[in-house]
Amino acid sequence: MSNPISPITQPRQRRQKVAQGASPGYKHLFSLFSEPRQGRKITANNSFALPGAPYPGFTLLELLIVVAIVAILAMIAVFNLRLAIERSLRASDAANLHTIATALQSYVVDHNVFPPADREAGPFCSQNHKAVGNGPAAGGSWDGLPWALFEQGYITKWETLFCPKYLKLYAGDKTIRGGWPRFHNFRYAYNSSAVNTGSNMGGAGDIQSGQVWLVRDLFVSAADGWYGSKFPNPPADYRYPWGEKQDQEQALYVSSGVKLVKGGTDEDAKD
Repeated sequence: MSNPISPITQPRQRRQKVAQGASPGYKHLFSLFSEPRQGRKITANNSFALPGAPYPGFTLLELLIVVAIVAILAMIAVFNLRLAIERSLRASDAANLHTIATALQSYVVDHNVFPPADREAGPFCSQNHKAVGNGPAAGGSWDGLPWALFEQGYITKWETLFCPKYLKLYAGDKTIRGGWPRFHNFRYAYNSSAVNTGSNMGGAGDIQSGQVWLVRDLFVSAADGWYGSKFPNPPADYRYPWGEKQDQEQALYVSSGVKLVKGGTDEDAKD
């Protein structure tokens, strides 16, 4: 009398019979289902490996090393991105100053005089205003490039009147007075006394002779401005736009064009 077939082994024996007449590829597939399942194996170094795997999985130390390498690469990528953005802003700054030079030359050709400086922060002409501590440049401490250059079509975009770095940094907050966006206290500084526009805020000689700056990013530092006693707190919390130590700015000179200089001086800065 033959032994009865166990209900558990009966499906397995049926699969084995089917697999004997199958192609080699299907035989391997049937073998996967006919073998009993096995759990994970833990190797001697406490890593997990699947049954029959040729190599063990990653150890905790190896995973930590991979994470550290990825973090370092991410830091390098972020640094390079910031550097690229800074270079792009500085290039835009130089382009603005060249555009301003052309606009001022055109204005002089048309009017035989340089345009008057603006003296109050805001998107308007203010050559006849008196706004002590709320000037359109240097955080409120200096005369600004004339808004008339934009209104009269010598400059097509009002953003050209501002250093791109300050437009980005001070898009929020408000001007010292007037309620305008804070970048209106950071229009390009204008050497108004040198161009004989009637301003009484100082300057540097006759604009028609030699190395005299005409327009620059900031000129007056926060420590030397109207609110220097509050430096480095608002509203005296600003710095020069360029350089690792934020001590450099770009300036437009009558006889030498655009130069990178040490903030507030005519001394050339190292790039």
